[in-house]
Amino acid sequence: MRMASGVLREALIDVDAIAENVRHLRRLTGVEVIAVVKAEGYGHGAHRAALAALRGGATRIGVSDIDEGLALRRRGIRAPLFAWLHAPGASFAEAVREDIELGISDIDQLLRAGDAAQGDRPAAVHLKIETGLSRNGIAPADWRVVFSEAARLERIGRLRVVGLFSHLSNTSEADDRAALARFEEGVVLAASAGLNPPLRHIAATHAAIALPEARLNAVRIGIGIYGISPFDDRSSADLGLRPAMTLRGAVAAVRRVPAGTGVSYGYAYRTETDTTLALVPLGYADGVPRQASGRGPVTINGRRFTVAGRIAMDQFVVDIGDGAASPGAGLGGCRRHHRLRDRDAHRRTRAAPGGGRMSVPDELLGEREVAGPADMEELGRALGRALGPGDVVVLTGPLGAGKTTLTRGIGEGLGIRGPVQSPTFVIARTHPSLVGGAPLVHVDAYRLGAAVELDDLDIDVDHSVVIVEWGRGVAEYLADAWWEIEISRQTGGRGVDNACGEIAPHTLDLDADAPRTVTISRRP
Repeated sequence: MRMASGVLREALIDVDAIAENVRHLRRLTGVEVIAVVKAEGYGHGAHRAALAALRGGATRIGVSDIDEGLALRRRGIRAPLFAWLHAPGASFAEAVREDIELGISDIDQLLRAGDAAQGDRPAAVHLKIETGLSRNGIAPADWRVVFSEAARLERIGRLRVVGLFSHLSNTSEADDRAALARFEEGVVLAASAGLNPPLRHIAATHAAIALPEARLNAVRIGIGIYGISPFDDRSSADLGLRPAMTLRGAVAAVRRVPAGTGVSYGYAYRTETDTTLALVPLGYADGVPRQASGRGPVTINGRRFTVAGRIAMDQFVVDIGDGAASPGAGLGGCRRHHRLRDRDAHRRTRAAPGGGRMSVPDELLGEREVAGPADMEELGRALGRALGPGDVVVLTGPLGAGKTTLTRGIGEGLGIRGPVQSPTFVIARTHPSLVGGAPLVHVDAYRLGAAVELDDLDIDVDHSVVIVEWGRGVAEYLADAWWEIEISRQTGGRGVDNACGEIAPHTLDLDADAPRTVTISRRP
């Protein structure tokens, strides 16, 4: 498949695969799934991965640090969040305000968590028991002191102990069973101190699949929700998982070379015969490991090849023999996980087949006159009651015409958390639902340099209602079909929008009560 003109590399993210993997692992383990979306969702996008995991039945989201959790809260994720790695002396106050549960690894962290309690809101914590991985965690010598203090802080309302947890090494079944036994010792001691938290979790993907006794009553699944096998001898398909990322790059150049030609650094590969080489603009800066040098598979035009020579930072070479390839030809990487850095890589969420949910009733279509702002909001409320997940609305009209007023009404119809304001200076705002429905994503596309920049906004189109102001020319990037709403109104003959989309107040004469003409249509 030929890639879009001008795009060198892209990672295609299948959010449905993430949801299905979580669903499968829930059925397999029979316990609560904590979906781990640290490191920007293992390169898949933390926000989209969290939404997909929750849709698949995850009940908690795990992140590495508090900043990752706060970023998800700002994007509207309200499910329980758990962060376990903290800088020395880090403040826990904002985490407590945002209901982020804290992993606690020593007495200092425990005391600071208790100090961060606010009014009748205690700090929610998971106590990490060190069981032999030699990283963070409460050392066995400190278990009794920490458990006793945690119980005291819980009794006085400064702390709420949500869980006890640890990590396994996955070195061998015997090593993991030994660590599990040490963990159970810690659980018994915690109970003797008066701690009986609802959650106990030690297994990540590897043990959740291979060591059933380690499932306890919750598992933390990271790599597995993205469809990647943690085992050397079992593939994703063997485990019933589907990889969520496909890494692709365009063939940047082809070259015909004679036998004996050296390829890439160190000439670790020399051509055996006259052949054709294809240059692929992907390298270890994009997450393609250098260990893949001389290996594969790499698929070009449906044929499988191996890498010829060393993988460089941003490119590698494939010997395609007498096969045909031309610059721009689509290249598909093997469906394994790659951590793709946010250079100029183009990350796209795969839309549902057919794209675009078309739900607005016929009586709202066509042209109508709207008398003023109150009527504009009422029209918005009617639209909001009809819109649902997957709907994309392109909203156009001059500045001051009432686009944000209409969007405010749509938000009320959807039942989202407000206030709805112009997104001009933040580019995009997400308003979570207050009624268990789809969130509203409000986008101002005026200052986007190109449609591809929508990727940086990480919009989960399939599960949101997306309204894009100044969105003509970009809507087709988000969905195969969308709603177009155009608002026109009089300006008194003097106001003109300048090239930056700004208004000079002294030159613009807008009557707030002047009627608008609103035209609603389906596109394409």
